[in-house]
Amino acid sequence: LGSRPGGQAVLAAIALLRDEDASPALHAMGRHAPGYARIARHLVLNRRYEEGIQHYRKALEIDPAFHAARSELGINLMRVGRSGDARRELETAYEAGYRSAPTANSLKLLDTLSKFDTIRSPRYVLRFHSGESKLLAPYFEREVRRALDVYEKKYGFRLPGPVQVEVYNNHADFEVRTLGVPGLGALGVAFGLSVAMDSPSARAPGAFHWASTLWHELSHVFVITATRHRVPRWFTEGLSVHEETAANPEWGDRLTPDIIAAIRKGELLPVEELDRGFQRPRSPGQVTLSYFQAGRIIDYIVQRWGWPQVLEMIRAFEKPAPSGEVIARVLGLPAKEFDAQFLAWLKEQHKTPLENFERWPKELKALHEARRAEKWQEAQKMAHGVIAAFPEFVETGNAYEVLAEACLQLKDSACAADALQRYMKQGGRNPEAIKKLARLLEESGRAQEAEAALARVLWVYPVKDEELHRRLAGLRAKLGRWDGAAEEWRAVLASGTVDPASAWYGLALAYRNLQRNDEARDAVLAALEEAPGYRPAQRLLLELNRGAQERKND
Repeated sequence: LGSRPGGQAVLAAIALLRDEDASPALHAMGRHAPGYARIARHLVLNRRYEEGIQHYRKALEIDPAFHAARSELGINLMRVGRSGDARRELETAYEAGYRSAPTANSLKLLDTLSKFDTIRSPRYVLRFHSGESKLLAPYFEREVRRALDVYEKKYGFRLPGPVQVEVYNNHADFEVRTLGVPGLGALGVAFGLSVAMDSPSARAPGAFHWASTLWHELSHVFVITATRHRVPRWFTEGLSVHEETAANPEWGDRLTPDIIAAIRKGELLPVEELDRGFQRPRSPGQVTLSYFQAGRIIDYIVQRWGWPQVLEMIRAFEKPAPSGEVIARVLGLPAKEFDAQFLAWLKEQHKTPLENFERWPKELKALHEARRAEKWQEAQKMAHGVIAAFPEFVETGNAYEVLAEACLQLKDSACAADALQRYMKQGGRNPEAIKKLARLLEESGRAQEAEAALARVLWVYPVKDEELHRRLAGLRAKLGRWDGAAEEWRAVLASGTVDPASAWYGLALAYRNLQRNDEARDAVLAALEEAPGYRPAQRLLLELNRGAQERKND
């Protein structure tokens, strides 16, 4: 690369990324601020954010007026959760006249973040937009605690500090938080101990599964931290995809027609080149395919060699190492042989849709034509065959929902419920379809199954849906699950209900049944404050007062 400072910066970056001695190249580069900024940029691109921050600082020590580097420093301080430091650097750059889009956007985002609600614990920090923190915090806290407990046990270590999770109700804010500018299609991103992700409200209902995304990103936090940010992209992404369905078989993204087509065309990358599918994809579809492939590789390793070998691979990646070398050392197979055996396993795993793929689209099209023509008996019969040909397909236009509609039109609610249960267990996440299932189950006297179905919607789209929370509260009360009923009545109140009196009354009943009488009295008084003539609340208040008097007399 020659003796010029820019070339020496690249040589230094290569050495640092390999954990080799970079001092000869740094010495040859000298006090060259753009060179240190270039090194920092390469480190950041490889997720080594703290090292990148150090090198941006070195660039600024040499040239304090190098505000392009100062802006990048500020953006990366934001990424690792140091908002105060980030603001100082970004404001300095902006006030000095450096007003690039990432600089200005990041400062606006910091203003937005200052209005977020923050929930702190020794193990995590959660940040939500103030308009939805009361609603979302209980659900997110539960999943964060559960994921941290599971991962500490699975990966065998505790994080060195609390993990910070920022939840954005505006996808554009999430994009700026991640890149400084719009244009990011991801749902979540992990920067070491800092995670940023979309809120359910930032996407259309059913567009993504926030709990699955949260577990995905928290797996990154553990694996990236455990490997000191040296882990290859394919491996950490594969582990995170694996962990989604390990947490719950219904979670994670489902098999799509595009992925089946790619497998049939032989478009999977060799494992030694799989990072390219994430970092230098030839098409947007290759990114999705690479996520799928990486996740299935980890599934394959766990199934064939067991989880201890995954842990051994994590330890091997604590130092920069070629993927093929680690696979050969830990799994005992050359990379090419691993690829061949994995592909054979993958094709066997997805044998049904692979074999039926040529006829499946035609049959699905014919099914929708029958639906549009309201030929319900024909649609019912055809739907079973379409589902059998590609049971994993649960995206928009899937055969399960058509089958359920046909069954309902033919007055066969049991058939409709069965179709929607199969859809849900395959990972279908259309909230309206799952709520329809819950209604059918409840009407047939299966309240426990109805509650379980509705509870799944909380992992997908618990926002802007007061009816969901009211129905779930009612079902849990019917089943005597008073803690859960109380949580859902609180969710109704956090949703900005136009009928707070009934929600306060429902909460009071739940507290009364939990023997939390003081809280029950406070809740019923809140109901009467909203509606002084509310007779059920008046009666409950009298009952609570009599009980208090009796306890006092005893």
